[in-house]
Amino acid sequence: MILTEIRDYLRDRGSAELQEIARHFDIAPDTAQFALRYWQQKGKVREQAMGCHSTCGSKGSCSSASSTPIYYEWLGRSVPLQFVHPEHYKKRVMI
Repeated sequence: MILTEIRDYLRDRGSAELQEIARHFDIAPDTAQFALRYWQQKGKVREQAMGCHSTCGSKGSCSSASSTPIYYEWLGRSVPLQFVHPEHYKKRVMI
């Protein structure tokens, strides 16, 4: 299953860029991102937009979001999940 394969890939590497993950598994970037979001929701992966390369606009500002690579870092158990009681969540949403 692609979820466990991506998990193992990130565990071994520590972090990887979205396009790199998609190429490695021969899948569309959207498919890779879907799987990575699963691991993000579990608190296992963190998404980071990395700084621009020298090919971007002046003073390091990118002209488009697509030119900024997105990296995913495997966190494992280093980020604890927080339980939010359903009643507390309802109150926060209504405010």
